[in-house]
Amino acid sequence: MTKWKHFPLGLRTLKTALAITLSVALVRLFVTDTLSVFYAAFGSLIAMERTVSGSLKQALSQLIGVVAGTVLGSAALLLFPEGTPALAAGAGALLLLLLCNVLKLNFVSSFSCIIFLSACLTPSDNVLRDSLFRLRDTAVGIAVALAVNALIVPYNNRARIRTLLTQVRLEIPRHVESIVLHERFPSLAPTVELLRRIDNELKLYHNQRFFHHRHDDEAALRGCRQLAGRMLEELEAICGMDTLGDLSPQNAAAMRALGMDVPEGGIHGRKCAPEDTVVMNYHLEKLLTACNYLTSLME
Repeated sequence: MTKWKHFPLGLRTLKTALAITLSVALVRLFVTDTLSVFYAAFGSLIAMERTVSGSLKQALSQLIGVVAGTVLGSAALLLFPEGTPALAAGAGALLLLLLCNVLKLNFVSSFSCIIFLSACLTPSDNVLRDSLFRLRDTAVGIAVALAVNALIVPYNNRARIRTLLTQVRLEIPRHVESIVLHERFPSLAPTVELLRRIDNELKLYHNQRFFHHRHDDEAALRGCRQLAGRMLEELEAICGMDTLGDLSPQNAAAMRALGMDVPEGGIHGRKCAPEDTVVMNYHLEKLLTACNYLTSLME
């Protein structure tokens, strides 16, 4: 049973298989050419992304690649009706790769080269007709993938964002306890990485906003992210102090309320200047306030 625990069968995988199935079935209703079926299936395969916005971007980019590869392949057939020489095929692929690099479409380069080589190395009695059919079949596959991605459980990463925010909310108090109570300074790099992941997930969430039932969720999630960022900023300020101060009774009580193991007598008697105590408690108060507010928002 254990070996199936992390079996990589996700929703995107299932939707890709469904899109390919539908595009193949749709094209076979109207044409019998095996190449047409292949291009439709390939179009569905390359257009299926995690998000609908990603699929749309991929679809537009791949259509550019199809057009470029088809035009160049058709031109090669017109120049060499008896068969495209090996040197011309290589030169055409080189030109396409350079074009994709200039247009910042590196992920399209392989597909456009496949289309080009298929066009220039396949004999044709009607170059224009076959070129249009190739474009049509790929577009059908891409359209099916877009429809499947948009209509069947559109991507929603709200739960993932909340999970990452919860990790930050639990992790920073542990760091506070380690630093303020025991003067042990853990690495904050994992927390910084968590916030970076939250930012990336929020971008994806924003791009999918038209598929969310509650549009006010985005503002709330961004507010939680700002509070998490504030907590980290205040913690970094405390870590940057040369000497930690004594713990104020108010902050000691707030730390206990958050589940931290603060001694009843607090932390006193450190060899520090009075301003160290003022500065540390100032940043600590702001951190604990943000933590309480974040907790209440997430609940």
